[in-house]
Amino acid sequence: MAKKVLSIVIGTECTKVCEVNYKRNYKNKGIRVYKSISFPTPEGSIEDGYIRDKDAFGEELRGRLKAAKIKSDKVIFSVASSKIANREVMIPPVSEKKVMDIIKTGASEYFPIDLKEYILSFLVLEKRTSLRKEKAIKKKLSKKDQKLAKKLEKKNKKALKKKSKTDIIADNMELMEIKKRESVQEDEKNQDKSDNQNNEKKHMRLSVFAVPSTLIKNYYNFASTMHFDIIAIDYSGNSSYQMIKRQANRGTNVFIQLNEQDTLISILRDDVLILQRTLGYGMANLTDAVIEQEVYNVSNATEASQLLDSSSLLSIEQEGLEQSLFDASLSDEEAAVTSEYDKAGSALKSKDSGAELEARRNIRESLHFLTSSIARMLDYYKSNHKETEFDSAYLSGAGIRIQGIDSFFFSEIGITHKKMEKLWTVSSKKKAAAYRANPSEFISCIGAVIKPVDFVPLEFIQKKQKRSAVIATIIIALACLIGSAGTVYVSYTDYQVALEKLNIINEQNDAMPPSSSIHSELAQAEKYLDNLKILEDMTHSNNDRIKDVIDELEKKLPSGTIINSMEFSDTGLIMNVSVNDDSRGAYAMLTKLIKQLKTIDDFENVDDSGITTTEQDGISKVSFTITCTYAPIINK
Repeated sequence: MAKKVLSIVIGTECTKVCEVNYKRNYKNKGIRVYKSISFPTPEGSIEDGYIRDKDAFGEELRGRLKAAKIKSDKVIFSVASSKIANREVMIPPVSEKKVMDIIKTGASEYFPIDLKEYILSFLVLEKRTSLRKEKAIKKKLSKKDQKLAKKLEKKNKKALKKKSKTDIIADNMELMEIKKRESVQEDEKNQDKSDNQNNEKKHMRLSVFAVPSTLIKNYYNFASTMHFDIIAIDYSGNSSYQMIKRQANRGTNVFIQLNEQDTLISILRDDVLILQRTLGYGMANLTDAVIEQEVYNVSNATEASQLLDSSSLLSIEQEGLEQSLFDASLSDEEAAVTSEYDKAGSALKSKDSGAELEARRNIRESLHFLTSSIARMLDYYKSNHKETEFDSAYLSGAGIRIQGIDSFFFSEIGITHKKMEKLWTVSSKKKAAAYRANPSEFISCIGAVIKPVDFVPLEFIQKKQKRSAVIATIIIALACLIGSAGTVYVSYTDYQVALEKLNIINEQNDAMPPSSSIHSELAQAEKYLDNLKILEDMTHSNNDRIKDVIDELEKKLPSGTIINSMEFSDTGLIMNVSVNDDSRGAYAMLTKLIKQLKTIDDFENVDDSGITTTEQDGISKVSFTITCTYAPIINK
């Protein structure tokens, strides 16, 4: 029987926990959710993936687990943080045991960071070998698949009533996988046999991750205080991919996971991840927009979420060609699903006041940044793959509860969107009420147990290696003892000789006088070292931060922001910044910019001043001055 583990995703706004069955190899196996909970994360306890207040969060988590009667202490964490770097890498085809050595050799080219402070891991996305080798492998798999398929079908007929839902799902997944491989083989047979370029395209496509060791140690320390045994720590992007690839149909599909604080976009061709990006815009921004609309009298995020779930706040009247294209693209079934959306839009003029109409437009406007970013990402992908057409787009996560979200995304992006309201290969118990209410909200929890990238601090790896070395030594020693009495005798004799030599050396050491001069030299060296440290501390200056500040600005400045001038001083940085006064509003851009700058650790305070508006070539621009004050230097 598979053991149960807790799969935990800790977000800034919301924490999700699932108690699931766990096996080391989940290929084509079903997953069962026994219990699940979702609760608001204590305010201020989580910052960009780090558990800042372990006591407050630990107390809340402990109470929630006790109330749900969840007793498992084996834990898998799925971590989301902007500190985790991800790069796609192509290497020659090698065994997976040698992949990490190749990654470490070229790691400085992938990540411009101090690798001593980071933990590396990888995920194999795709393997391509020579055409001759591929045919040999497929031929071998084909024979095995035929035998396995017959065996499973025969076994299913006899024991269907005796099997659990999880077992039935596992068997069906194996049959589906076999049929998928047969379909792929059939498609490849129909391709042009004269194409010999495949012989040259031998490579492995990897997703390489670099995570700060401090972040992983943070979770290990938290697990220690909670008396948890960590099975693995996964990256949330990988967790999502491992789950959604089990839901993917043939073709190229887009998966949009609407989380509270961010949105994860994944493009899959069949079940292979082609592109994945995270946008720092989540459903919390939408609830904030609802709270700002005075007409709804909403005071907090919970009330705003309930209003979005129960009312079609995203619905306004579609006009002209946009509406006709929208109607023509929907099937009868899709048209029925969106009928309420259309009715709400057509009745808006007569029913809603002008204030509510304006409020709904503002709410829709708050999502334009997200939809336009997704549209640009898809356009970028299609520009590099002109022969590719997207088959479908799937919405998942906390955002799919919002009424009209699928119709809104269709009208903004132009691809039919479907809500992922069920997860194939996953079954659940009645006690998993939170999961059953919205399964796709727990995608990262479920996916983390399938194939985690498993970040482990170096010291834990070394301890494990030492433990393995000790065990291996004991086994070899026992084999020698049992295998040959003569070898034991010789080893014992050698030990006695060595022991005598050791005793002689110890006696000689005891007879030697103490070396006081060495002690005085050591004291002088330590005093000299202390003076050097004092001198080093005196050389520190805030100007040492310039490179780090510029690197952070490149990462966190919103698109469309132009820095006209920068003036560094010992106390901080003064920038003159300009943005286009477009439909989003210059003040909204200013607010977002300041919010992004406040996340830079080197800044203690960020202020704006001197706002001016100019017009050039018919484009209205807004310029303003931002003053960033350095945080005090903490000597380590």
